[in-house]
Amino acid sequence: MSLAQLPAGRMATICESAATLDKHDAAMLRAMGLRPNATVRVCRPGEPCIIEVLAGGERCRDACRIGMARELADQIVVRVHEENAATERGRA
Repeated sequence: MSLAQLPAGRMATICESAATLDKHDAAMLRAMGLRPNATVRVCRPGEPCIIEVLAGGERCRDACRIGMARELADQIVVRVHEENAATERGRA
């Protein structure tokens, strides 16, 4: 699933970036903490897509928010956290 497909509040782990991501964009994302195994939470989907990079998988005061174009967020592959998905299924 791509980062751009996640709804607000959903947490996920970065798996990889698409092969089509150019070197500059990939380096910029890594510098901001968006690298494989990083945990993120979607603050606001859409354009721009605003995410929060979380330390150790939990919210902390050192968390960083990043805004990115939806086109770029579409190229970032994530694994949704199961506990997060179970909570949303329970609400439906």
